[in-house]
Amino acid sequence: MKLYVFGAGGHAKVVVSTLLAAGLSIDGLFDDDPQKQGFCVLGAKVIGTIEDAKKRGPAQGVLAIGNNQARRLLAQEFPEWEWLSVVHPKAYVHPSVALGPGTVVFAGTVVQPDTHIGAHVIINTGATVDHDCQIGDFVHLAPGVHLAGQVMIEEGAFIGIGSAVIPKVKVGAWTIVGAGAAVVENLPPYVTAVGVPAKPKKVISEER
Repeated sequence: MKLYVFGAGGHAKVVVSTLLAAGLSIDGLFDDDPQKQGFCVLGAKVIGTIEDAKKRGPAQGVLAIGNNQARRLLAQEFPEWEWLSVVHPKAYVHPSVALGPGTVVFAGTVVQPDTHIGAHVIINTGATVDHDCQIGDFVHLAPGVHLAGQVMIEEGAFIGIGSAVIPKVKVGAWTIVGAGAAVVENLPPYVTAVGVPAKPKKVISEER
């Protein structure tokens, strides 16, 4: 089955490098930016738009798009595709960890025992996830994020670069945690939280 990547931006560059490091061959990229048509990302060529992908599937794919909502919409748009989970060979993921379809684990990450990671999750460069964490679908853990044991990150949440979450704390669905924040108590869904300690500062629309 052919393997395609959706997206051709900066995040796609890291996804492509992870796929190549894992020994996988990429048959093409799809991106709606007309300026990227024919463009190559680390040797993988943009061969069409997202609409063009429908003519080539179903196939294997990876959604190389950092925006959590965009990944969810695309996954819904291509229900017959087989979404590939990929772990960089220089990441450590304990054998007991459950990885959902479409999840990508980048170089330098550590994921400890009995953690459950949902579909289309991004565990970005150098992030660490300790034991017994629950990571929902479409979550993005940015580079350098550190989750202690038994943390729960609900669907679609974004944990900003360099943030930390203490044990047994829950971050609500689609909440955004700002860069460098320290999450020391539960955060509700659909808020933006920043600071040390992290406090909700803004409510996000639930119309997603």
